[in-house]
Amino acid sequence: MLVCEPHHPQQNGFVERYNRTYQEECLAQHHPTTFEQVRAVTATFDHHYNWQRPHQGIACGNRPPRVAFPELPRLPRVPDVVNADAWLFWVDGEHVVRQVNRQGFVKVDLRSYYVSSKLAGQPVTLRINAAERCLQVVFPPDFSRSLPLKGLQQRSLSYQDYVELMQREASTQQRLLALQKRRARSSGSSSP
Repeated sequence: MLVCEPHHPQQNGFVERYNRTYQEECLAQHHPTTFEQVRAVTATFDHHYNWQRPHQGIACGNRPPRVAFPELPRLPRVPDVVNADAWLFWVDGEHVVRQVNRQGFVKVDLRSYYVSSKLAGQPVTLRINAAERCLQVVFPPDFSRSLPLKGLQQRSLSYQDYVELMQREASTQQRLLALQKRRARSSGSSSP
């Protein structure tokens, strides 16, 4: 599963910074050629990185991470079940503005919703209503419609099922993003 695109530190700076350090201070120095060599130099690098190499992060105070934090905090236990729709109440009342396409649809979070072909080409404002599990058209003011939210689970999932759902959704979003980039490149290269 891809959490963020490679070489995009704005998406996860901590991971990208570590990967750069690992590349420059370990792999580029030792040039391992076998999996066993990679494991050996990585184990040595990890010990150096965590126990000897000063870390410039504010929390570490220019000390190695395990020297600055000899006792790591215990992580909370993973839940047995997860309410897959809990996110909805975090965004309750928020608004999104979308342009209605020629067929009368808008896209919200990769899902299409039919608004009205009469509003084709116009912007609409949608309000998220968590209690009713819908998007409400609030602009234009003379057009009132509720659109049931798509993709809700409407049940609790086991932790494992929830992780698998998130992986599928992340994979879908990654594929759509790649498709959009390919389309943008091809339309840009075909224009005079």
